[in-house]
Amino acid sequence: MAAAQGERQIRHQLVRFLLVGGLSFVIDVTVMAALLYGFDAAGNEPALIACRSAAWLVAIVFAYFMNAAVTFGASIRHSRFFSYLLIQGVGAVINLGSYSALVLGPMTEHPMLALVLGSALATISNFLLVRKFIYRFHPSPDDPDDEAIPDQLTSRR
Repeated sequence: MAAAQGERQIRHQLVRFLLVGGLSFVIDVTVMAALLYGFDAAGNEPALIACRSAAWLVAIVFAYFMNAAVTFGASIRHSRFFSYLLIQGVGAVINLGSYSALVLGPMTEHPMLALVLGSALATISNFLLVRKFIYRFHPSPDDPDDEAIPDQLTSRR
């Protein structure tokens, strides 16, 4: 019974994680477009990079707080934000690395499929890492293998 409840909790968290990710993507695109076209930066390479970086950061901050509140039901300690950024960076490397390996290898003719596969791998990785290291709950007295990690978030349960 407890195992089924745990699996159900993980599925619900994954669905909420994906929804937050979708909203973050919309925010990312919206901020990027507003900056690009608001500052007429389309032809300026440094401005393109600055706009992209700012939009990504806004989206990541949104995702951090929404995942805490909605996905994992955790209270927030701001010191964990940099760990969250690091995990998102790992996800970006996985996404771009797997996309590049696929596009330069077996999927040269299918770049969109490579994009989907790279994004899926990064999403799974990000979910597992964020769940384990950022929004980890205090240990359950029923689970001796679940060790407390100091300076982590606490559950509202």
